[in-house]
Amino acid sequence: MKKKLVMTTISTTSPLWPFHLAVAKQQDHLRQELVGKRLNELRTPTLVIDRTVVKRNCERLGNIKTKHNVNVRVHVKSHKTVEGTAIQLEEAKTDSIVVSTMAEAHLMVSSQLVTDGKLKQILLGFPITPDKFTEVFELAERVQAFQIFIDRLETLEALEDYHKTRPLQKKIGVFIKINCGYGRAGVPLDSASEKESVLALAKRLASSNSCTTLHGLYAHAGHSYKARSPQEALSYLEAECNSAREFQTFFLKEANINIPYLSIGATPTVQAIVHHTDNERVSKALEGITEVHAGAYSLLDRQQMATGLCTEKDIAISVACRVASRYPDRGTTLIDGGALAFSKDNAPQGGFGITTTGVVLQSVSQEHGILASSSPDMHVGDIVRVQPNHCCLTSACHNYYLVVEDGGDQVVDVWFPVRGW
Repeated sequence: MKKKLVMTTISTTSPLWPFHLAVAKQQDHLRQELVGKRLNELRTPTLVIDRTVVKRNCERLGNIKTKHNVNVRVHVKSHKTVEGTAIQLEEAKTDSIVVSTMAEAHLMVSSQLVTDGKLKQILLGFPITPDKFTEVFELAERVQAFQIFIDRLETLEALEDYHKTRPLQKKIGVFIKINCGYGRAGVPLDSASEKESVLALAKRLASSNSCTTLHGLYAHAGHSYKARSPQEALSYLEAECNSAREFQTFFLKEANINIPYLSIGATPTVQAIVHHTDNERVSKALEGITEVHAGAYSLLDRQQMATGLCTEKDIAISVACRVASRYPDRGTTLIDGGALAFSKDNAPQGGFGITTTGVVLQSVSQEHGILASSSPDMHVGDIVRVQPNHCCLTSACHNYYLVVEDGGDQVVDVWFPVRGW
């Protein structure tokens, strides 16, 4: 007998969300205290974002829409802030985002971006689970379109069962998450049982008169981070797009279900669209693709540098640390930023980050960072700016971000990310 999916729903929003609202006054106070200060006047470690670079990175994504006539959906998980999202939306000429957590969704739905009509579509970029059904229904009624991932029929059945107990005035858009080679989430087409499973899901979505509507297919080539050149990244893009079209053809052939909306993307594959010089090949890859999505492109990092699609000048994020000591006998310098300031994510270049002067952060423990240099030019108390391996996890280590402009060191704003799930 098939085991029925257990529904565990909650009647209120995330417990972390009211806390975020409660600290709004403290945030205003902190902003007043920090704006106008120089980095060397402030405690470290602290995360720094160059707003000028963010805008430039986001503008490039907007050029895709103009040049290739595809929609753009921006992922906000790298920074999790309203301010960063506003820049992404404006520069990319879009009103659609992806969030990775319900906390991000609550933040965005409650923001002025929705009130002003700048944000109209929000997609929860993780396959939905029953404990979040109540929140999804609440949020769906507060924004023009709220969308979710479903890749299993049992999830849809549980959602429809929940809908019987809770009416909804509008439909929730569903993307079927497909696996295009990354193997993290999404259904593949490489086995008979998987084909049967996803076909049953598509049929149910296409015929459902419940709370959902079949919106499209969503592919994410996360394995494109392995690319080491624009040429390799373009190959990942082609495979990603081919997978989306393959699924589209499969549904049309097997069940006469037409799914015209195809969303693909990862920062390396989207960067390939921006930077690759073979426009004919790029255009061919994008044939039939409706939308591209990406997130890390707004900040960038050493992992993205390894793909050959950006340089250190394109990295908008750094962690400001202070020199705590030097050890000439072993050729190292101690800084006050460790694993809890950077994370322990790797990059192909080695180390856990690199200073803006080119010194590698060779090791980290909880609060200790070890630079691979004991240069006498570095003195105790000096500020060093370290570009991280992975912008998403590094930013998640910090409760606020100091914003600068044009490579400067004067704080012009403070951004507060939402935390929790």
